[in-house]
Amino acid sequence: MRKLWPLFLLLAACGTQDPAGTGMEPLRLTSTSLPSAYLGEPYQALFSAEGGLRPYAFSLEGKLPQGLTFQGGRITGTPREKGQFPLTLTVEDGAKNSRVQRLTLTVSDPPPPRLTLVAPPAQVEGPFLLLGRVEVREALGFQLELPLKDLNPDLASLKVVSPVYLLDYDAEAGLLRLDVAFAKPLKDQEAFRLLLTPQKALTPRFSPRVVFYDKEGKLLGEALKRGRPFADLLQLAQNWGKEGKELKGDLDGDGKVGEGDLRRLAEGYFPRAAPLPQEPRPEGGNP
Repeated sequence: MRKLWPLFLLLAACGTQDPAGTGMEPLRLTSTSLPSAYLGEPYQALFSAEGGLRPYAFSLEGKLPQGLTFQGGRITGTPREKGQFPLTLTVEDGAKNSRVQRLTLTVSDPPPPRLTLVAPPAQVEGPFLLLGRVEVREALGFQLELPLKDLNPDLASLKVVSPVYLLDYDAEAGLLRLDVAFAKPLKDQEAFRLLLTPQKALTPRFSPRVVFYDKEGKLLGEALKRGRPFADLLQLAQNWGKEGKELKGDLDGDGKVGEGDLRRLAEGYFPRAAPLPQEPRPEGGNP
């Protein structure tokens, strides 16, 4: 039995080591899926592998959407057509071992921006901060209508990331309206914060109406009712602080765009708000 040990060890070594005498893991692809692509937006996907014997060589079979190309283990470009595109990725190592992975590239319309309202998740009795964040996609501005049932806003506490905004609060209607325009597209950042005080102990719940303007200033949806077009607010943001003749946004004609023009735009900007619907009285209750 002792005479068989050297042969056993030799066979074991041959089965677990490469000819150079170093441990070698099996070749495998680490790219098992593709990130989603969006129509008209730059895209990149980099393939990678582990194990085997370097260098790796990648090849791709299947039809890529128009605007995308494959080279050197990388898909790049800007897709110009939507749909689902089945692909077959192959990697080959220096020892001619190969692995194959089937993938699907999905190209769809870009998702719209989202206004995320951040508030305490549990019941509150005292003042708290409401934060509004623009997320998912870049935007040049938004219109917001926010019912504030049983909540009193401290308007002096409002902080907005842009100096170009218009605010209206109708206490009788219980409605806060805030239109904000940015000089540059905003994404994944706080847009505003506001201190709110509950009239009674409650868990904050909000049902806002929001309309966004994308990174090109294009309206996404139906504009909220205003006395002046939101485009006028965007012009102020684009030229805020500039001086010169015939500047867009110079509403008071003083040769510069600033606070005076914002005040001029605010005149008649917000139409009268409709009152909040009253809760139905319980049957048998007092009138």
